[in-house]
Amino acid sequence: MRLGKYRFWLSAYGFLASGWVFADQAPVQLILSKSLTELMTEIRYEDREPEQPAYTSRILILGDRMRMDYGRDDEGFILFDRPANMVWHVSPSDRRLTGIAAGEVKDVWPKQWKISQEELPSEQGGLRQIRLNGVLCVEFKYAPLLRAEARLIGDFRRALAANQANAWRGTPDDLREPCSLTIDVQEAGGEYSQGLPLAIRYWDKRSRVYQGHEKRAARPELFELPADYLRFVISGDQGNSASWQPSSSQAR
Repeated sequence: MRLGKYRFWLSAYGFLASGWVFADQAPVQLILSKSLTELMTEIRYEDREPEQPAYTSRILILGDRMRMDYGRDDEGFILFDRPANMVWHVSPSDRRLTGIAAGEVKDVWPKQWKISQEELPSEQGGLRQIRLNGVLCVEFKYAPLLRAEARLIGDFRRALAANQANAWRGTPDDLREPCSLTIDVQEAGGEYSQGLPLAIRYWDKRSRVYQGHEKRAARPELFELPADYLRFVISGDQGNSASWQPSSSQAR
């Protein structure tokens, strides 16, 4: 596990220079170029699903935007735009954008269901378990690093909660998974509430293990939506969809 540390010492240079006096010389201003000051965060996880080979998930974060993909710039991805509270799935194969607008979760949680959380001793961080009526739904080990990035990932999970609740309502009773409603709706984003999770294990045997993170030069083009793709938008509240062909001004 590599935890990159980035420190800038410009203030130290300013302090040292303050002891010098130059006659008849205008003050010197140091201006950093945008390419030097703007960085994005890359986080990598190894994800596993039952009876499937492990794969790497890449999360890129630039300001209030997050991109999730499998590590290739030219393939499909998921984009979360926090200021707009929108989640987009970008599919280059059919030149299509599917947007999910965040909505309000209403009247879906059974009153008799009880959630409990327990903090367990763990080295180098914490270990938390979330249970529903005594059944373990998720446990995750976390560390207090990249808190802002972890908060953004949690907001992404919460932005999808209303859509997940609608999916729950449309699922037959015998196919419903109570832990799914717990993790995807009622406690959405809980795995990212304490900082970046180092390992997550879900009730259905899915798992996620932290591989590392880096600070890289920002690439804003990776966070843009193609201007000429057909768009479909799903309302988080009603689950209705609409489609239209966007103009270039609607691409961002």
